This record gives sequence, C-alpha cells and structure tokens, in this order.
Amino acid sequence: MEEINKPKERDDFVVFAGIRPDGKIEFIKVYAISEDLAIAVLEQFLRENNIYPSDFIVIQKGFESVKGKEAITTRSEEELSATLSRLGLRLVSNGILYTKGRDKIYQITAISKDLLETEMSKEEKIIEDVKFNFSKVGLPEKYSRRLNLLSLMEDALILNRAELDVPTIIKNSIEGRISIPRLIEVEGIIIRVFDEEYHEVKGSHLDKVIVKPPVIHWDAHIDSIEDFSFKNIEENIYSAPLFLKAMGGFLILTEPPRDLVRMLLKMKKRGEVKVTLNGRRIRLPVNFTIIVDTKYPENYSGLKFPIRINLPPFDDDTFKQVLSKALGVTIPTGVLPMFPEEYRTFLGVEIIANLWRKLTKSKNKDSIELLREVAAIVSGGTP
Repeated sequence: MEEINKPKERDDFVVFAGIRPDGKIEFIKVYAISEDLAIAVLEQFLRENNIYPSDFIVIQKGFESVKGKEAITTRSEEELSATLSRLGLRLVSNGILYTKGRDKIYQITAISKDLLETEMSKEEKIIEDVKFNFSKVGLPEKYSRRLNLLSLMEDALILNRAELDVPTIIKNSIEGRISIPRLIEVEGIIIRVFDEEYHEVKGSHLDKVIVKPPVIHWDAHIDSIEDFSFKNIEENIYSAPLFLKAMGGFLILTEPPRDLVRMLLKMKKRGEVKVTLNGRRIRLPVNFTIIVDTKYPENYSGLKFPIRINLPPFDDDTFKQVLSKALGVTIPTGVLPMFPEEYRTFLGVEIIANLWRKLTKSKNKDSIELLREVAAIVSGGTP
C-alpha cells in the first residue's frame, strides 16, 4: 500500500486526524470504499506514525451517508473540525476522497485512551427528556390513556388481550432525547453500548451519543436468549446485551420466559449487573424500563410490577370505530355480530382490512357484500 501520510487526491480512502499543538495525534477517522480497506488503512496509519494500537479505542464504525457530497475533505467535515477544536485539536487530513456518486462510505473512528479518559471525567450537563405522544398513532382514547402510564418510566406488565402491536406503537409515540455512552471501559474491558441498529442519533460527542429514547423489542417466539449475553467481538471488546443497549429507554419483552423476567427485575433492583469477562469480575450499572407484553399474565404471577395495564378486546363501539377507520367506510352496526369474537382486536382488524383490500381489487361488489364475505372467510363459513 502507498504511503498513507502523503497528501493527495484519492478515490478509495482518506484519513482525518485530530492533533495537539505539539503534534500528538489523539483522534483518527478513516473513510474508505470498503471495511477491509478501512481497517488496512488504519493499521498502516498507526504504523507510519509510531502509534501503538492498544493506545487507541475504536468508538464507531460502519457505513456513513455521503449522499450529495462530491468529495470528503476537511472543508466538508466542518462539524467534526468544530468538535475537535473545542477539545484543543486541529483537524488535518491526507488529502481528498472523491465519492464518485456513492451514497455511503465505510468509516472507522478511533480516539486515544487518554482523550477518552479526559472527556469521560468532564461533567457536561445534557438535558434529557422522555415523553409520549399517542395522538400521533391514532389509538382510541381509552387505550392511549392507559398506555400513558408508561411515561412514569416504571416496569410494567401489559395484559394485551387487544393484540395491540405494543413495540411499534411505543416506538412511534415516544419523543425526547437521552445521553448514552458510546462504550463503557472497566479494568481494560470495553463494552460497546451504542448500536446504530437500536439507537436513533440526535447529537454526538466523542464519549457520548444523544439519542431518541431507545425502544428495544425482544420476542420469545423468534429471538434468541443469547441477546442477553455479552458477545466478544474483539480482544477485550464486547457488544453489550440488550438490557444495556436499552439504557435510559424501554426493553419490551413479548411472552418472555418467567426466569428471564425475574432475573431482569432482580438486576434492576440491585442497580447493576455482575459479569465475568476474560477472567475479570466487573460490575456495570443498569438503567432501563421493562415492559412485559403478554396475553397470559398467569405466567408472571408473583412477580411485582409497579404498573399493570389491561388492554381489553374491543367492545361494539370500539370495534366499529377502529374497523371503519381501517376500511375507510362506515360499518353498519348490524354487520358486527358476523365477525368472531377473537377478531375484535387490533390484529383482527388488520387481518380483516387486508382481506377487504384484496377482495375489493378482485370483485365488483358493494362494501356491505364484501364485508359479509370477509366475515364468512375469517369465521370458516362459505363466502
């Protein structure tokens, strides 16, 4: 590979560095057209500048949008330059990277352990706020009123006989922002907390990320219990389990095993998790809100939840209201008894509406006839 430090125009990679007035490098960011190239460039840059890899920590990596950018230069990175300037660092680069119409470029960002330690020791007050706005999702008032209890940020058990898509409703209703650490370092062990899959970024600092309050969903029917384990991704570096990634937000568990819920409740009561990683026993603080989403509350009898929310199936008025809204037509009251009781739920209406739309495209019938046909289909009768 060519000499990394040589300034030039390129179409495959570029390196940015944040340096002290004395020339010490404290920050490195590599943009490259692939992950493998980015890693190779970073490794060679460290060698050329006599930097020990163990003195730096990768705080972020992955594809970054460059849509609309013809080139990546120090001028295009004004926000990064301003951030580094506040830290007493000057942004320099080894040239220009032309994007050649690409929408995204892979990047790796690493900072020195000295800089990370300095920044983590600073007390910077960040205003945090978590709230719900259920008016955005159009729930019937009696359901949104009950779900508003979640704004108390206390563990909750939801008896979901209404078959509401609780994770989606909460994700679409939650507002505000919180601060989470990019990573936690304890006794040489690094736990990566920030995860682009789960966290919606609102702002960024070197050691912290401002995110929308996370709403992380785990479904016992399709997800793995391994999601609650620390996963080794590099030497002394681990990916955080879901309960740490849900820091400051909600961990929604659909029909979870009782033992898992009991473990998480006990962990929260203690305020920390104890874990042995690489032979070292470490303790990590925990701060998340548990929501158990279930139709079988008896599975969790004896477990203490500060909040219990009952979401009952629809009565006639609610069924008519929700179904009429879903279909975009006025539903005659006399048609409602044709539908089985088990379809008087949010999921039931979703199924009815899907069948309705398909029949509307294929059959030339009026709305009442189609509705009767849908009722016959879902009840197992003859259309």
